[in-house]
Amino acid sequence: MIASGLMISPAAAARRRRAECAESRRQGEIVVCGADRGEQWRVPSTTDSDPRSRQGMDTGVPSAPNVSSLPDCTRVKCRGFGKVPPPVYVVDFSKLPQAPAGSDADRIAKGEAPDP
Repeated sequence: MIASGLMISPAAAARRRRAECAESRRQGEIVVCGADRGEQWRVPSTTDSDPRSRQGMDTGVPSAPNVSSLPDCTRVKCRGFGKVPPPVYVVDFSKLPQAPAGSDADRIAKGEAPDP
């Protein structure tokens, strides 16, 4: 059957399977047919079983090597260190009022007095 399946076209083989499935062999027999794609015989590839393996990472797209001395946290539970940095405050100096005329700030801005 395998050899005859190789000798005919895939479309003709599919028609033959459908015809065999449609005919019942005995009176009152119910035949259930479905597509057989051979999943029970499929062996998972290395890419499926271990996506972080060399074969799984070989996608053709260059990637930078891991040169960090820190452990890989995707495989091992890692402990964090440090803390959240303090918030950054933004000051818009254009919103500050002008220094009054003759004040120290006005004289420093004009270059008439040295910085304190």
